[in-house]
Amino acid sequence: MVASFILNTKAEFLKSKGTAAFWLTVVGAAFIPIVSFIRLVARPDHFIRALKKDPWQMFINDNWQAGAFFLLPVFAILVTSLVVQTEYKNNTWKQVYASPRSILDIFMSRFIVIHTLILLAFVLFNAFIIITACAANLVQKGYNFFDHPVPWKTLFALTAKLYFSVLAITAIQYWLSLRFRNFIIPLGIGLALLVTGFMILQWDQLYFYPYMYPVVFFWPSFQKNPALVDKAQVFNMIWFALVLLIALWDMATRKEKG
Repeated sequence: MVASFILNTKAEFLKSKGTAAFWLTVVGAAFIPIVSFIRLVARPDHFIRALKKDPWQMFINDNWQAGAFFLLPVFAILVTSLVVQTEYKNNTWKQVYASPRSILDIFMSRFIVIHTLILLAFVLFNAFIIITACAANLVQKGYNFFDHPVPWKTLFALTAKLYFSVLAITAIQYWLSLRFRNFIIPLGIGLALLVTGFMILQWDQLYFYPYMYPVVFFWPSFQKNPALVDKAQVFNMIWFALVLLIALWDMATRKEKG
C-alpha cells in the first residue's frame, strides 16, 4: 500500500513537470529578487548607505516583506488551483477516479505535490535573493555583501515560519479546487478573500482570518502584538486540519467527483 502510494505520488509529480504550476514556481520565486537587483543597481546612492550595517539581514527582510504581503498568498492560491486543474484541463479526471486507487491516495498525493512546489518556491526564492545580492555587489563595488556571511540559520527559520503561514490557505484552496471544475471559480474566491483581508488589516481579531497569516507572521507591525501572532498560529493549524478533513470527506462522499 505504501509502495503504491509512493508510485502514485511520483506519477503526480510527473504530471506537474513542465506545466504552468511548475513554471509559476520558478518565475514567481525569481520575480521579487530580480526587482530588488534592479533597485540596487539603479539606486546605489541610496541602498549602499541603507545596507551598510547589516546588508544580508536587511536585504532578506526587504525581499520577504514584499513576498509575505502579497506574492506568497497569491502564489499559494494559484499553484493549488493549477495542480488540481491538470486533470480537468486534459479531461482525464474520470480516468484518475476510475483507476484502482483509494480516495485518500488521490487526495494526499496531489496535496503533497502542491506543498513540494511551495517548498521548491521557498528554496528558489532564497537562492535568488543570495544570487541577486552577489550580482549587485559585482556590478556595484560599493555594496559589502561579500564582507558578511549569509545568515543561514535566520534564513532557514524565516522560511519555516512563512511556509507554516500558508498551510491554512492551501487547505482551503485545495478544497475549493477539488469542488469546482472551473479554474476561475477557486481562483476568484481565493483572490477575493485575499483582497478582503487587506481591507480588514486593522481588525483586532485578524487571527481568525487565514488569508492574512503570512502578513501577521512576518510584518513588523504585527510582531509588536505577540498575543495576536500566537492566536494566529493556533488558528492556522485549526483551519488546516479542519478544512483538510472536510475536503477529504466531501471528495469521498460526492457522487460526481469532478
